[in-house]
Amino acid sequence: MPDLLASLDAPPSGRAAAIWFDSLAYCREKLLSGAPLPWGSPGELTALVGKAQGMFRSDALLVDLGDLYAERVAADDALRAAMAARSRPGYALRTLLGDEQARAIAQEAVTAIAAGSGATPVVLSIPSPARWLRVTAEQAGQEPVPPDPDRADTAAIYIADFLRIFAGEGVDGLLLDEGPAPPGDLIHPEAYRSVLNVADHYEWPVLISCGTAPAWPYGAVSGVAGWIGSAAPSQTAGRTGIFAGADFWAGAEPASGADLLLAVVPAGADPGAVMQRVRALT
Repeated sequence: MPDLLASLDAPPSGRAAAIWFDSLAYCREKLLSGAPLPWGSPGELTALVGKAQGMFRSDALLVDLGDLYAERVAADDALRAAMAARSRPGYALRTLLGDEQARAIAQEAVTAIAAGSGATPVVLSIPSPARWLRVTAEQAGQEPVPPDPDRADTAAIYIADFLRIFAGEGVDGLLLDEGPAPPGDLIHPEAYRSVLNVADHYEWPVLISCGTAPAWPYGAVSGVAGWIGSAAPSQTAGRTGIFAGADFWAGAEPASGADLLLAVVPAGADPGAVMQRVRALT
């Protein structure tokens, strides 16, 4: 299995610095004409991932399970109704993650992608426990309750149980995505301890991403190997990543001093301009 942290020092792409491309929205728009990703068809999925990797040569393959589960919810009225059957915070998330059909699709998708990944690490990207609480409440048609450490801790227990289905499936790391949460709404990662412990057991380095806060807003956290933020930290507490801003796609040089760059490819970007930018990276 590829060593995720070692790949930050020696990127599989051969570039001087590691770049993770999040091209899901771009590929959906440009390669699928806006249609959902074929999560339930391993052959079609791996073909799509192969095309994306051929274009971007990402130094990690990000498997966005949040997107997979969002598609599952959107396609199944009965599942949404089951998620909404109780108003208790966390019930919708617990119900979603316990859905056997979604679990089977997720497991097969990860297995298929990992089988064709070669020397490129495979990273599971999921909403953080605090964020997934909000997302699933909205999917169930409920008013999201602002997460607190106790609720986030409960959500982390549900997610930790879910992550066990990927043991032995070729996963090399875990990315917890805080999304657009305002810095003041971030939950201390200690509330995610159940998830961090499971990842440690499977030897998956954990990184946390938040595009609205500088890296490492809480300093060092045991079990967190890296933090991808909107700017570099004043003090480094571990591996640091930076989100690529709009200026990156306009041709600006990537930020220096970070271990990796997370570049989200805009869905509406001009393909010619995108590929010209990618080819310019060394």
